Amino acid sequence: MLVLLLCCKQQPLFVHFKVFNMKKNLGFSLIEMMITVAIIGILASIALPSYQQYIIKTRRTDVQQTITSQAQAFERYFTSNGRYTSTGTTCAVANSSNTYYTITSDCSTANTFTVTATPITGKSQANDGTITLTNTGARTGTWIN
Repeated sequence: MLVLLLCCKQQPLFVHFKVFNMKKNLGFSLIEMMITVAIIGILASIALPSYQQYIIKTRRTDVQQTITSQAQAFERYFTSNGRYTSTGTTCAVANSSNTYYTITSDCSTANTFTVTATPITGKSQANDGTITLTNTGARTGTWIN
């Protein structure tokens, strides 16, 4: 029998990569800038209306706190004096101030009051609607719980 041995010389396989001599990139291309501006525009168009609704809701909550505090002042006066009016139909408690709402009090009788917050025309709350609170605790308008 004849045994034939074949010997293969295995040489490592080298892959040659061609290195390009590119200039150093120092800035952004116009396309990259346009894509960035488009992404920012899309995000802003989604976020801005949500933020504006948040601001309206926050200002409504602020005015609710203000008229509730005014109602508490009426109740403290009533506890000490037995009426909500100082003389005639003049309310004993001065109206609070607010940048976005006009706050008024109505003391048509000595035993009742109504505190009303009306949005000021031309301000961001103009379409928010009137909010009222009475001496019985009845609330009208859009209240946030």
